[in-house]
Amino acid sequence: MNMGIMIDGKVHHIKPSQAIGKGGEADIYLLGNGQAVKIFKSPDHPDYQGMPQEQAAARDRLTLHQTKLPAFPKNLPERAIVPEALATELNNGKIIGYSMKFLDGADMLCRFSDPNCRPSAIRNEAVKAVFLDLFQSVRGLHEKGVVIGDFNDLNVLVKNQTAWLIDTDSFQFKSFPCPVYTQRVLDPLVCADQQGILVPVRPHSEETDWYAFAVLLMESLLLV
Repeated sequence: MNMGIMIDGKVHHIKPSQAIGKGGEADIYLLGNGQAVKIFKSPDHPDYQGMPQEQAAARDRLTLHQTKLPAFPKNLPERAIVPEALATELNNGKIIGYSMKFLDGADMLCRFSDPNCRPSAIRNEAVKAVFLDLFQSVRGLHEKGVVIGDFNDLNVLVKNQTAWLIDTDSFQFKSFPCPVYTQRVLDPLVCADQQGILVPVRPHSEETDWYAFAVLLMESLLLV
């Protein structure tokens, strides 16, 4: 079933055949001309059928993005794949997603730490180059007052020894906290033990970003 959306005053009819990615919160479609569009799942999305908690989270997410996406910081580091234009519903102008740069032929950073997936050509010198590139982006974001927050190896794409940050709509800035996290790379200093599970009790910060960076680097160097 086709979906009509508005981007920069132009109507786009998105077809299922344009789908190039699917996540827990959104679907990604190819627009062409080096562009893709991320569409957040609505509470009535088929993936959330019979899941009231997920439906409520989707409703809250869409409500948040009515103010967060228009306030998204400008002039961030080049390697952050940021919202470029807002995608809205045709009938009411509600923000449901955004267009962004499409990075073709990239690998997820998680392949670097998996001995079963990492290409033999990727040596630690290549890992070093990728993380030096990523380091510059993280430092540049912090200089702009932006915290990555949910900094994990599924949110970093690697192409030709350059590292690109995706899912940037979850970035933390101004009055907009990052509500999501990945427990495996979560800084324990901002957590509390709740029935044997570490959960965050303080917000993300530059320090939690650097903690995650160190974990990802260690995993990629040691293949663990």
